[in-house]
Amino acid sequence: MSMKRTLACLSTVIGFAALNLLGGCTPMVTGQMAEGGFSAAKSALGALSPTTAGADERQKHMQATLNEIEVGDDVQPVLDKLGEQPREKSGNAQGYTCYEFPSVYSATEAAVLVALNGKIVFYGNSRCSEQMSQDKFKGGGEGRK
Repeated sequence: MSMKRTLACLSTVIGFAALNLLGGCTPMVTGQMAEGGFSAAKSALGALSPTTAGADERQKHMQATLNEIEVGDDVQPVLDKLGEQPREKSGNAQGYTCYEFPSVYSATEAAVLVALNGKIVFYGNSRCSEQMSQDKFKGGGEGRK
């Protein structure tokens, strides 16, 4: 074998060995880098989102107001204290009215008040579409389950 051919063979073998070594490390390095990048982005986006963990004043006010009420309270003073119009207000044939307020518990979690004859019968983390569904009522609407 000539010297050039030996060097070419040796270079090829070293090149493949280096590629295999780097190829084996790349997923590990990429995974750590991706995880670090994801964590940094999540932290940055969380810091910018006013609805993260009740961070904004609106959420704090809404949550505090909801924590003070009880089933049986008059709904109108609670609506007045919340200080904003509900995103959705719906009713049904049984006389129930549902008020939905977006982004109270998180950016995607709404709060609802359900009232009958002006009195609160349910409040909490939900959606009016869930609370006003027919399966929530029994006996022809004679009461909520």
